[in-house]
Amino acid sequence: MNTLLARFAGLLLLIALAPGLLRSAEAPAVQSPPASESSLRQRFLDPPARFRILKIIHNFSETPREQDEWLASLTAQGFGGVVTNVPFTNYLQDEARWQAFGRIASQAKKAGMAMWLYDEKGYPSGTAGGLTMKDHPEWEARGLLISDTTSGGGPVALDVPPGKLVRAAAFPVSGGVIDLDKAVDLAAGVQGGKLTWTAPPGEWRIMAITEDRLYEGAHASMSLADKQPYINLLDPAPTARFIELTHQAYANHLGPDLGKYFIGTFTDEPSLMSMFLRAQPYRPLPWSANFAKEFQARRGYAIEPLLAALVADAGPKGARARYDFWLTVAELVSENFFGQIRTWGRKHNIPSGGHLLLEEPLLTHVACYGDLFRCERMLDAPGLDCLTSLPPQVHWFSARLISSAGELEGRVDNMCETSDHSQRYRPKGDTRPVVPVTEEEIRGTCNRLIVSGMTCITSYYSFAGLGTEQLRRLNLWIGRSSAMLYGGRQVTDVAVVYPIESVWPHFEPSRDWTKDCPPAAQQVQKTYLETANQLFAHRRDFTFIDSRTLVEADAAGGAIRYRDFAWRVVVLPCVDTLPLAAWENLEKFWRSGGAVVAVGALPANSEKEFPSPAVQAIAKEMFGDGTPERMNSSAAGGVAVYLPANLVERIFLTLNAIVEPDVRVAGEKCPIRTTHRRIGGQEIFFLINDSPAAWEGDVDLAAEGKGERYDPATGAITPLAGAGGIHLKLDPYGGVLFRFDKAKAPALKKATP
Repeated sequence: MNTLLARFAGLLLLIALAPGLLRSAEAPAVQSPPASESSLRQRFLDPPARFRILKIIHNFSETPREQDEWLASLTAQGFGGVVTNVPFTNYLQDEARWQAFGRIASQAKKAGMAMWLYDEKGYPSGTAGGLTMKDHPEWEARGLLISDTTSGGGPVALDVPPGKLVRAAAFPVSGGVIDLDKAVDLAAGVQGGKLTWTAPPGEWRIMAITEDRLYEGAHASMSLADKQPYINLLDPAPTARFIELTHQAYANHLGPDLGKYFIGTFTDEPSLMSMFLRAQPYRPLPWSANFAKEFQARRGYAIEPLLAALVADAGPKGARARYDFWLTVAELVSENFFGQIRTWGRKHNIPSGGHLLLEEPLLTHVACYGDLFRCERMLDAPGLDCLTSLPPQVHWFSARLISSAGELEGRVDNMCETSDHSQRYRPKGDTRPVVPVTEEEIRGTCNRLIVSGMTCITSYYSFAGLGTEQLRRLNLWIGRSSAMLYGGRQVTDVAVVYPIESVWPHFEPSRDWTKDCPPAAQQVQKTYLETANQLFAHRRDFTFIDSRTLVEADAAGGAIRYRDFAWRVVVLPCVDTLPLAAWENLEKFWRSGGAVVAVGALPANSEKEFPSPAVQAIAKEMFGDGTPERMNSSAAGGVAVYLPANLVERIFLTLNAIVEPDVRVAGEKCPIRTTHRRIGGQEIFFLINDSPAAWEGDVDLAAEGKGERYDPATGAITPLAGAGGIHLKLDPYGGVLFRFDKAKAPALKKATP
């Protein structure tokens, strides 16, 4: 288990306690700004408010004098503005508080501050402080609850979950696979919350499935904010009411053009509630009154006879049922919650933003959303939550995932809610001492986030022990770094496929977090994280892409082209399942001269066949017999390489044998991390020292001609004669930016067919 996976064991508890679409025809709410050399210089020297730290303030003084003093103190400390909302007291229903909010928004705007609009009283967003479901209890999050056991014959006794009985049945098992067609109906054996049955000889899987509310053990019951029932994100009606109560109320009080005040909205940890953060005796699956009808309409068959396959291995038929179930879940939550908010926001000139729950582990993406990446692509300003400020623990890969989702949609704004929560919060009985974080550690935390694509840092930091001068330094550093990297697009040769569809056929709901997921699902998550970590550690910046990108992209001339992106290498971390059209485009890419690196799995399944003969033929054509590390070439010089999961640490060597990196540093084991962006015809590089020790060495950048070096600590801009042999001395958690007029494409080392 790698270090970040090990971190999850300690951090996920704290995180839990803390706070089939085509490209949209609608115009995005924001556009990439032009960036000339002079405007970049100006943004760097005096970073605008939106690029400095924005404090998250939920309740503020309602007296004008105290409001003005508060805004003045933020300015004096170098902050750029706030994330805020109408005060929580008598939430949304007190006109005096609306007037106080309107004044502070107007005064902040006059002072040149930047603001995001927080959309809830606490979290998770969607309840409007409990108002959304008033008179509508039917809108509460619901799920299927499953109790199950095995038997080799003889008496069986099984506790039935609470709620309405959906099915009670026993399934014969052969070779670990249940036989759906030979199920024995056990509904008559359910009495008083118990299922009893005498099983015939042989191996059996017995299940009791009910439908009930999702609350006990779910995030809604464990929030540090209000503990209350939560809305069903699969149903469009409660979200429509939530928008009416919250977003529309802000428009009613401030005017229909909310973009005059705010960078974006900030929704906080909405989810399906279909994962238990505190162990329960049964497993949950998301459900709603409209789900079966939607599933039938979208997939062309009924899901009810196949529900047992979502919990137990039912062979190829079951694998397709799981794929289709989670695809339908993902479509409904992305359309009915995130899609509705985005549509409303575009009508009011305000990008929809915020962050989702548990962005780090891949398996939680399934349980909470079906497909987190699909939901992120529905946001005009997607976000992230970083609850730690110890840099080695900062989940940079989540920042890259969220920033990639935005960039694939042409977005330029995103945000990261950042804090030292994990260092300070101690639940009752936790005697660990509070851990103060230093200015350097905060800088190192934000460096990781910014180099991974975050454009706005919002803050719940305590800033304990830091004075005004230190806060001003931090705000200048973050402001300069963010301002220089804002807009344009990421420049990288490498795309990494988000492997959510390879989890779906293996995913099984759990009684406690995702602990009951079978080894095949756990392996996809492990390979995904380890692949990303290896690339980051060896300075291989990359874009996360999904199957939609692969399907819609143009694959020709040795590149996968999507919008302004052009990737020459596609990495498949334990990806064995994609739509057939995606596999066909990957094969076309390889035949045209592109490189494909499969880690831990080879192509096997389409969206309809498990396994798929057509996909297996593509795998045979591209990867041959699957000999590890063998470079199989196409006639045009394309490369396909397979690395078993136990060789994931060699992926950087494989990439080095295919294409040179954008940033070259002597010695593979050095703490330099990098990103490259193209902004208004300017090539911008950001290099950070991801270490608490000073670093010195030489670097070569993929650029040509004269350039400039930008020091975010001092504001100094130094001319450079060239992009090679640049000598650097970086402080602990230090960093430096470079600007050049022209990029130099890293050399592609094509294989001989």
